[in-house]
Amino acid sequence: MAYAVAIEVKLLENPKFLKEMYIYPDKRKPGPLGPGSLNSHLGRIRSLFQIIPRPSGRGSRNKCDQMGTTKNFYFKTIILVFFFILNCQLLARPVETFYGVIEVDDPVVLELIDSRPMQRLKAVHQYGISYYTTHREEYTRYDHSLGVLAILRMQKVSLEEQIAGLLHDVSHTVFSHVGDYVFNQKKHQKGYQDDIHAWFLEESGIGKILKKHDFSIAQVLPKSENFKALEQPLPNLCADRIDYNLQGAFHRGFLTKKEVLEIVKDLIFDGEKWIATKPELMVKMVRFSLHMTKNCWGSPTNFVMSSWFSEVIRRAVQLGKITEDDIHFGLDHVVWRKIRQLKDPLIQNRFRKIFNAKHYFALVDPKEADFHPKMKFRGVDPWIKKEGQVHRLTSLDEKVKEEFHKIQEEMAKGWPIKIKPDRKSIQIKENLAL
Repeated sequence: MAYAVAIEVKLLENPKFLKEMYIYPDKRKPGPLGPGSLNSHLGRIRSLFQIIPRPSGRGSRNKCDQMGTTKNFYFKTIILVFFFILNCQLLARPVETFYGVIEVDDPVVLELIDSRPMQRLKAVHQYGISYYTTHREEYTRYDHSLGVLAILRMQKVSLEEQIAGLLHDVSHTVFSHVGDYVFNQKKHQKGYQDDIHAWFLEESGIGKILKKHDFSIAQVLPKSENFKALEQPLPNLCADRIDYNLQGAFHRGFLTKKEVLEIVKDLIFDGEKWIATKPELMVKMVRFSLHMTKNCWGSPTNFVMSSWFSEVIRRAVQLGKITEDDIHFGLDHVVWRKIRQLKDPLIQNRFRKIFNAKHYFALVDPKEADFHPKMKFRGVDPWIKKEGQVHRLTSLDEKVKEEFHKIQEEMAKGWPIKIKPDRKSIQIKENLAL
């Protein structure tokens, strides 16, 4: 109540304070409050108290007199501001993220988090088909999306960029990047979820939520050149890359939770790039990115498993057992269960290969290869501030530089893969040909 009285006194002393209150309803709370959420709140409260928008410009006092007495206008305004602040406080909600609980009071963000498309990501695993084979950690696209949001909020970027970060992976198909192999067979290194992102936001109903809060889909597309904290070209750090490396490194034992939190606290986005001051911790993060590039994201095993699994998915669609909507809007475990029970010979054969992948291919001389994919190099090379100057980590650590360039060259050369003969596969092909 004391706070309300203080507002009343301030208003009577200086009506311009009202404008400040409209823009920043509670300066004690950190983080930006976007115009969309503000307008949606004010609209509801105005309708509740039947208060018209604040007059401004010359002749404001005359306009107040036309509405009633100035005193009556101030009284109604005080009520408006008080309930607006109270409303924001009540709407604020703790959101659990990998980096701890964050207080979120932006209605648009809260509604997006609760939306069906975002909740769906709890059942879309970060590592796709690898979750069922080689990388069993419980790390989902939902965990990753909230992690990105938390990192962006720590840096107090615009609400638009926070929304873009929260939604950046919502368009992933089931099994994550397997969708690249299903729909972009010849360009599987090109992210399919990026190609369909705007379409997905509209089709899934996210567009309606954004419009309700005075945002458009175009305003929150993650690849916007204005969202430099969220997205950066490799090998730079960005909020997206920071999170999937930190959470992944924790799950794989490269970093402790304490070290992860120390890194996040240390990182600063200066408006153009992310900068760290603790090279000893960043070395661990870099080594994780190199390890995953070679042994998961860009590995020959991941390539053949994803290729075989994309055949399974396309075959299941062909048989009418799943639909494209299942792929775009479904859940990993539901689609997995549907296709695992299919007795189709090709599907059963591909599953046998997926679960025993290393027995069904070999790396050979490029001239003898059936496939020679060049995988995306995902190694990071953070900026480190040392003695007032900013340097690449690889320029400060020769050993890391050597490891970095070695994996980079391996990805550039690609994997010459030879698929080993499989008598059952040959029989399947003959039967299908008949």
